[in-house]
Amino acid sequence: MGEPTSPVPKLGAKPAGTYLRNCWYVACWADALGEKPLSRVFLEEPVALFRDGDGIAHAIAGRCPHRFAPLGHGTVVDGALMCPYHGLRFDGSGACIHNPHPGGHLPDGRQQVYPLEERHALLWIWMGDPAKADPALIPDFSWLTDPRWEAVRGATLAEGHYELYSDNILDLSHANFVHPALVASAFVEGERRFWQDGETVHAEYVRLDDTLSEGIGGMLGRLGQKQDFYGEVVWHAPAVLYFDFRAGEPGTARQECTLLPSLHAFTPETPDTTHYIWATARDFALGNAEFASGMRAALEYAFQQEDMPIIRDSHRLMRGQDFWDLRPLILNGDGGGVRARRMLQRMIDRESAS
Repeated sequence: MGEPTSPVPKLGAKPAGTYLRNCWYVACWADALGEKPLSRVFLEEPVALFRDGDGIAHAIAGRCPHRFAPLGHGTVVDGALMCPYHGLRFDGSGACIHNPHPGGHLPDGRQQVYPLEERHALLWIWMGDPAKADPALIPDFSWLTDPRWEAVRGATLAEGHYELYSDNILDLSHANFVHPALVASAFVEGERRFWQDGETVHAEYVRLDDTLSEGIGGMLGRLGQKQDFYGEVVWHAPAVLYFDFRAGEPGTARQECTLLPSLHAFTPETPDTTHYIWATARDFALGNAEFASGMRAALEYAFQQEDMPIIRDSHRLMRGQDFWDLRPLILNGDGGGVRARRMLQRMIDRESAS
């Protein structure tokens, strides 16, 4: 499925949600931004993404200061973003550099500029203080551009709060009930461990000498064969997750097992909608288009036809109430999600205080 193309949602005068701002969010896949600009909403703020004449990607406030048209619906002319309504042009610094109307007076104000980095085949956007935007803080997903790996990927706009989507990836036990093709003892009977490392959260699942799920077993050509399974999810604030999935013959060293690395990035659009960018890679069957198509279809179905509907319905039933105010039951598989939620709240509180 391609990049989301939803219209800009109706936004209030003030953001309804509370977000961590001094951090990197995934804006989109880098190749989704070509000659045509993109109109997006991140953290309830309209943003226009475009490439200048040198191909460098920029992100500026997406509402034209003249009559508030969406700049991301415009076109790029001579390296500048032209408003689709009255033709004002803005460069990557947010300055209006061309007024096509009589007199040609240029407005004094500038559009807000959001730091944007192109890395690991992704565009990363910083929604907070530009002076604090350190590219070194971007998590390492270099396997997405490593020729030794071939990834299937997608992006969609999902209904539901972004933290609900992080919870879903951190708690793999849901697979036994949401994903029939992914049912495996490892997810509910395997050893579980949860811990924090600085400001990252880890959730680990281990199941030795057992059969894999039908879907994964078939993908690896090991259907019905006993395997050692290792799964580790690493959460980076506020909602970028890495899933390290490994399987091999019983007794195989963990680092020598077949690896299927995955990215799951959740960028809030509003308190009710989330940009979901995902990818899973392999280092076998490279160049096999039929295999890649089947792998992508299976994963896309699991994420978009199984995960998203249950999270959407859960979000609707919460009716805008705070997660903790609803006094959720805590099961032994919730260690990762609870740690991530508490870590994120501490980071938001610290940022707000400073």
